[in-house]
Amino acid sequence: MSGANMIRCVAMVVLASAGLLSLGGCSDRITAEGVRWNMSPELQGMANTPDQRKNTQARSMDTTMRQFNDDMDMVLMINKPSHLTIYPVP
Repeated sequence: MSGANMIRCVAMVVLASAGLLSLGGCSDRITAEGVRWNMSPELQGMANTPDQRKNTQARSMDTTMRQFNDDMDMVLMINKPSHLTIYPVP
């Protein structure tokens, strides 16, 4: 078998394999029942993906904890100096 015939044979095998794979598709078949069961598989909630929800929750928790620290400073009255004296305090 010459080099050109070998290349032609390999090309035919590759094309035949690609054709068979494209006809077979993925093993996970989409059915009407599957679509009815989960019409929006990438969403969790009305408009957000799971990653977007996690980001929102993390941002909310971060803001809440930073605000909690500010609130505790106000409750303990250590957020600003006292103005009870008439003398300047450095």
